[in-house]
Amino acid sequence: MQHKLPTVILLAAGRSERFRALGGIGSKLDARLGQLSVKENVIDSIQRSKLPFVIVEPKHLSHLEEPGMGDSIAFGVAQSIQAGLSDPSLLPTGWLILPADLPLLQSETLRRVAQELLAAEKNAIELSDHLMKSARITLAPVYRGQRGHPVGFTKAFLKSLLALKGDNGAKEILQAYPPRLLDVDDMGCIFDVDTPALLEEARALRNANLIRE
Repeated sequence: MQHKLPTVILLAAGRSERFRALGGIGSKLDARLGQLSVKENVIDSIQRSKLPFVIVEPKHLSHLEEPGMGDSIAFGVAQSIQAGLSDPSLLPTGWLILPADLPLLQSETLRRVAQELLAAEKNAIELSDHLMKSARITLAPVYRGQRGHPVGFTKAFLKSLLALKGDNGAKEILQAYPPRLLDVDDMGCIFDVDTPALLEEARALRNANLIRE
């Protein structure tokens, strides 16, 4: 069955170097936040969104000497298209790139970004036939003026995403194709837990019931 919405690429292969340098123990993604770990909270949000997803973990990049975010994105996108290699109808309709350290992210934000990305691509294609194979559109949520995650890419970026390497992630793509911005009422799209202090703040917000599921 063809995916009607983009595939989420969950980036969970980071080394948590800043987290540990500031006193954190182990991986920030394994830290507890409520009943689940940080990473499990993000996976739960993705599952609630009903979007297909691929998780990129350290073991997937162990063959690389110094893997970066670009390598993680490329690996995740490559995994997402495996079924489509034999059946083009199974190719993803796009990708949402999502770091795994955003445990307060709402599932509704994921759904909205996915839906708005496809709607923007459809509108571009309808405007001109020559855009049929080149609707290069990126999109990102914004909370109170600050751009967050996930960042969406239409299917026209397939080759560009597969070619990514190193630590810059998709920065060059986003410089060439700045994201269309989608206002959301979700501080979770900008609230990472990159430091022990931010992790404690996220726990406090969750405990105070200030974050919607």
